[in-house]
Amino acid sequence: MTHFNYFSGYIIWKLTCTIMSNTKMKKKYIIIGILIIGIAVLYLIPITKGDFFEKYNKNDDVSQLLKEFYKKPTKTISVNGLDWTYYTSGKGSNTILFIHGMGGAYDLWWQQLALFEKDYKVISFSLPDAITNLEDTRKGIEGILANEDVNRFNVVGTSMGGYIAQYLVKTMPNRVKKAVFGNTFPPNDEIAKENQTKNNIIPLLPEILIGYFRDKSLKEKLLPAANNNPVLTAFLPSLPFTKKQFINRYYVVIDPFTINPNSSLIKQIPKLIIESDNDPLISLNLQKELKELYPNAEVFTFHNEGHFPYINAADAYNQTLKQFFDNTNMP
Repeated sequence: MTHFNYFSGYIIWKLTCTIMSNTKMKKKYIIIGILIIGIAVLYLIPITKGDFFEKYNKNDDVSQLLKEFYKKPTKTISVNGLDWTYYTSGKGSNTILFIHGMGGAYDLWWQQLALFEKDYKVISFSLPDAITNLEDTRKGIEGILANEDVNRFNVVGTSMGGYIAQYLVKTMPNRVKKAVFGNTFPPNDEIAKENQTKNNIIPLLPEILIGYFRDKSLKEKLLPAANNNPVLTAFLPSLPFTKKQFINRYYVVIDPFTINPNSSLIKQIPKLIIESDNDPLISLNLQKELKELYPNAEVFTFHNEGHFPYINAADAYNQTLKQFFDNTNMP
C-alpha cells in the first residue's frame, strides 16, 4: 500500500510538472477547472422566492385579505413519515377540501377560504415535495380528514388538484358529497407523451435553470392569458418552488388510473367542471374529454381568464362555487 501511495504521488507530481511547464496546457486546464466550478456552483444556487407584498404595492381588499390570512396558524401532521401542513377554519357542519395545482400551496385559495369559512369548515393543504403518486396523496388527505374528524366532505381541485379530486371520487365515493374539477384534465396519456423528452432532461438540469423556464412560461403564457392581472403577477412568483417539487408533482399529474363514471356511487355525486376558453395549460382536447367523461356534470366556462381564475377572477369563481354548494336540490 505504501509503495502504491509513493507511486501515485510520483505520477501526480510528474503530471503537475508537465502541466506547469506547458503554458498552453496550463491555460486549458485552468479554463476547464473554472467551467467545472461554475457548473457546480450553478447546481447549488436555489430559486429565490418572490414577495407578494413587495411586488403588489396596493393596499386594497385583496392585499389586506392575504395579510390577515398569513396571520392565521396552520397545522402539521405526520403521515407515513412525511409532514403534511394544512390550514383549517370555519365551524360549519359541511366541509370543503381545497386542493392546489402543480405549482401551488395551501395559501393559493386564500380568497375562497375567506369566503367559505363563514358557512363551512374549510381545509387546504400543501402537498409534500416527496409525494410522487396519487395513492400516497390520498393517504395524506385521509390523515388530515381523520385529524379533523371529518367523514364526508366536498372537494374543490384545480389543475393537478382537479386530477387528485377525481381520484378521490374514484377511491372514496361514499365520502365525497360534491366535487369540483377546475381547469383540469381527465385520466389520459396525452400529457406524458407530449412531455416525454422534457421529463428525461429536467432531472439533469440545475434548479435555477428550471426556475428560469418556469418564469419564462409565466411571462409568455400564463400571465398574458389572464390579461397580466396584477394580483396573479405578484402572487405566482411568491409560491414555493423547488426542483424536487416540480419533478415529483409532475409524476402525480401523469400517474394513471381509470374511473367508471357510471358506477352508482360515482354517478350520484354532483359534479361541477370549471374551465377557461383560453387555458394555456389544458388543451381543448383534454377539456372535451373531461366533459365527455362526466356528461352529467355542470359546466362553467370562464372567458379569457386563463388557468388561474380562482385568483384573477375570484369573485366570479366564488359565486360559481357558492351556487353549486348552496344548491340543496341537487341529488
